[in-house]
Amino acid sequence: MILRRFADAIREQNWFSVVLEMTIVVFSILIGLQVDDWNQRRMERQSDQRALALFIDELQFMLNEAKVDLRYVTTSFQDLSLGVEIAQKCDASDEERARLIAAIGDTFNWRVPDIRPSGLVEIGNSGTLARLGNTELSRAVGSIHQGIKGIDDSMYFIAPQFDRAWQMLLPYLIVLELDRLEKADLLMARPTSEYLSLVPQDTLCRSQEFLLGLALLRDFYRSSYYNFDEWNRVLATAYDLAEAESQ
Repeated sequence: MILRRFADAIREQNWFSVVLEMTIVVFSILIGLQVDDWNQRRMERQSDQRALALFIDELQFMLNEAKVDLRYVTTSFQDLSLGVEIAQKCDASDEERARLIAAIGDTFNWRVPDIRPSGLVEIGNSGTLARLGNTELSRAVGSIHQGIKGIDDSMYFIAPQFDRAWQMLLPYLIVLELDRLEKADLLMARPTSEYLSLVPQDTLCRSQEFLLGLALLRDFYRSSYYNFDEWNRVLATAYDLAEAESQ
């Protein structure tokens, strides 16, 4: 319709109509482009909001879990440090020996950081970070990825220390209630303190192997403390920045 009017105006040399029809066409195209651009930006904003909300939810979960993990490894390190002192005493009391066996048995729960990757993948692959233009948040997301790799690398190196420590301790542990916990499973499923007892104290205090195994276990949790402390810091920084960005 517009093209027919435009052609008729040229044949009739009605230049006012020509200019008017051209103006209408140009404005129609511009308005169409603006509408498309507005719709695209609207869809991107909705996508960014979803990605940011998922990221924040998963960060909150990981941060809560990481705080629990940090408390656990901190307590285990402190208990094992005291346990080393108790093991060196040939006149340790029954109460002290109970604390020592509890410190050893409680290490059954080896903590591994709970990592939820969906939010990280979504906020990275959707282009949300680039569109937000928040360089601090981008660096924080990068720190999370580095933290995950660092934890994996650290566990790869210190896990053998954990197993070696238990292998050195096992000869000095007495397993109770064997009908509920088979002795053959000790290396696969380490018993908690309710299933354990210790050989006589004079044997412990004179055994360098037991003391070394206990020290290795303590040092494992000291390394875990530094890993979890840094992991908490990285998650907390990212969470604060993401929350501020979502406001």
